[in-house]
Parts: sequence; C-alpha cells; structure tokens
Amino acid sequence: MNLYTEMGGGEYAVYYLVKELDKSRFHPIMLFNKRGAFVEKVESLGVETSIVPFPAVMLKKLIAPNVLWKTMKASRELRRFLQENEVDLIHCSDVLTLLLIALPAARCRIPVVYSVIFFYEPARMILLNVLGLFAVKRIIANSTVVKEDLLRRTVLLSKKVETFYQGVDTDQFRPSRNGEAKKLRDELRVEPGTKLVGMVGRFDPSKGHKIFLRAAASVLQKRKDVKFVIVGGLLNEDVIPSLRKYLDSVIRCGEELDFGDHLVFLSHRDDAPEVLRSLDVLVCPSGSEGFGLTVLEGVASGVPVVVSRSTGALELVAGMDGVFVAETGEPLSFAARIHEGLERRNNPSFESQSPARPRQLKDFSWYEYAKRVEKLYDKVGTLAERK
Repeated sequence: MNLYTEMGGGEYAVYYLVKELDKSRFHPIMLFNKRGAFVEKVESLGVETSIVPFPAVMLKKLIAPNVLWKTMKASRELRRFLQENEVDLIHCSDVLTLLLIALPAARCRIPVVYSVIFFYEPARMILLNVLGLFAVKRIIANSTVVKEDLLRRTVLLSKKVETFYQGVDTDQFRPSRNGEAKKLRDELRVEPGTKLVGMVGRFDPSKGHKIFLRAAASVLQKRKDVKFVIVGGLLNEDVIPSLRKYLDSVIRCGEELDFGDHLVFLSHRDDAPEVLRSLDVLVCPSGSEGFGLTVLEGVASGVPVVVSRSTGALELVAGMDGVFVAETGEPLSFAARIHEGLERRNNPSFESQSPARPRQLKDFSWYEYAKRVEKLYDKVGTLAERK
C-alpha cells in the first residue's frame, strides 16, 4: 500500500521490490488511492494494482471532520478489499497508510510489515510508536542511523526493528562507455573544458538545495570552468503545499547569488542514469537523509560523489574511492569537497578504475534486497500462523 503515486526514492524502492519478488511464491497487489506515474510503472511490470480512494493529507488535517469521515469510510473499504482478495500480508511505509490499515488488518488478522525510510518528526514518531505496538509485526529501517533514531525515540519496539539496505540497479546506473555521448552535457551545450557539477533530487527542505547553491558560489570564486545544475521537480505538492514556497525560495537564492550562465535548473526527469553519467561530480547535500538512493546511483555511475555526513547511504560507501564526505549544512565544507571531487575526476586512474565501482556494490542489488524482504515475509507469515 503506497500513499503517493509520483515517483520519489521511496517509490523506486517499492518498484524494485515488487519487480524482484519471486512471483512463484508471492503475488503482489499494489494498492493506491488514485492513478499516477507510479501506478503505470508498476503495471508495466505486469503487477496487479487496485485503486481504493483514501485521503492523502498532512497528519494535522486528520482532525478536520470531513477528512476524518473520508478516512473512516476508506478504512471500511480497505477491510472489504482485504477480505475479498484474501490478503495474507500487508506492507506499507507511511504513518497515514498505517493508520488507515491498522484496524482492518487487526480485524482480518493480517500481519503488517512497515518501512521507515526517513527521520520522523515528533508527531509522526508518536503515532508510529502507538500503532507499531499492536498493529505491526516487523519494522524495516533503510539504514542503521534511521534504526537508531527510531529506537532512541520510541518504547517497546526494539525487537521489531531490522535494517535492510536498499539497492542499486547497476545495469542502468553504470560508468560511461568509450565514445558514449554525455546526454546532459550535449543538451546544455557545455563546452568541452567546462566541468558539470550537479545535484539530483526533488524539492524538499531536507535535500539541502541552498547548501548546494552556496557551495557552488564559493567554488566559482576560485574557478570559472564549472557549470552547476539542479535536476528535480515538485512531488506531492497537492499533499504538501509548502513545497512550492520552498522551491520559490531556492530559485530566489540562486538569483541573489548571481550565477549568470553558471547555473541551470531542470525539472523532474525520467533519464536519471544518463543524467548522472553526464556529471563530473554529483553532490548530495541533504541535511536529513535516511538513506539516499542517489548516492549509490552516483557511485555505480562512476562519478565522484560529495555527500553529507548525515546521509544513511554512507554506511555502505564511506571509504570508497571517489566518495567525499562533507559536514552537514556547511557550504564551505561542500565547496572544499567539490574541489577534491573535480581533481579526482581529472586523474586518469579514476577513469580506469570506474568500471570496478559497480562490483563493489554487488551485495546491494535490488535482487538481494528483495530476497531479504522475502525472508522477512516468510518469518512474519509463520508468526501469524502460530497465533
């Protein structure tokens, strides 16, 4: 069950999970509240989908009478759906979906697996703690730092929480091949001697766009052979209207720093592998990032990656050649690491070693991720049978 129908990092993790599940043993049904890009992408795999209208709103709006009524109505519809489809297990990853499904799942005696993919604010954490005690069999954290944050701020959930690292598709995200065009460089008409440094991610305050811009301005004070690009759009603006204000503030920040033709904003794109292969350095400046799929994708693409110290994916890639760690929220630290990344990119030995980087991530494929989740499904199903 997924709250959103636009494609963010969490949605890609679910997409690859249902893609890699052993269909001879598991029959996944993806449940949404409306149609959208994620629904179409899942259906392209031949995976069954179903639409059960339910409200997707900020938690604070649940107290509104009309929203509460729609939520109660949706919960009844979900119970009917579970019974008619003889569902054996539910997997969801947002507190609102858990709130909707908890009572129907309990009444139908269906075990629930819940994924935590980012750091929760207090209200969300309290609600998860309450619902998690009686409605959830197992909780999957996508990094150790997320797990530790969860355990530190909840009670009586420690035996339910496990860490499963997400994966990367190394067939899609791979180093450039000899003679292969750099799509984004061609599109932006970047001169051969100019370096292209970018960040890729949706517009959300946690992603650190302004840190990237201030770091970029610092880099340009020392060298002019760099062009910066921000690739990403607004996702789920209908649920979180404040994201539009954030986007506007990022654009104003870029205008105030006066980059001229050294900065380009691009909207959401579906060609992330080609985008990453076009970069000379990828920057991931998130102030709060539970995992950060883009980090693994950048490493697999053979690109130097500058990443915030608070990013969960560092648990997998710290120490790898071409991974540079910057201090969270500090533009000058990011600027220094960008300089280092550009120098590393210029070293011929880095290009020669790039094809080996995907092999370093072989244990973190989506196939391996799905196998770990399958084992958890089996364990949860066995526990449910015993009861």
